[in-house]
Amino acid sequence: MLEASMNLPDTPIVDVSTTKHKGHDVEFWAEKATNRIVSVGSNSHPAIQEQAQAFKDQVYTAVLFYMVEAIKSDRTTLTAMLEKNQQKEMADIIRRL
Repeated sequence: MLEASMNLPDTPIVDVSTTKHKGHDVEFWAEKATNRIVSVGSNSHPAIQEQAQAFKDQVYTAVLFYMVEAIKSDRTTLTAMLEKNQQKEMADIIRRL
């Protein structure tokens, strides 16, 4: 008889987040990225946890800033492409968003 077992990790491997009638905001994605980059161990010494949390907060601020800049840059590219293709009204709508 064949027996098989599967060892699953202690931490979840899938995280599901939903929205209604919109995508996730930039803060959501900055938090996801920060959590992927930095984790603060709950079993660490409190002083180490405090330093790690301060570092994590700095990473979040930097990630958030550059994500916002990337969105602005993408919109600039999009409006330029629309104008290049004689779609000035569409470009103006994107600029107002």
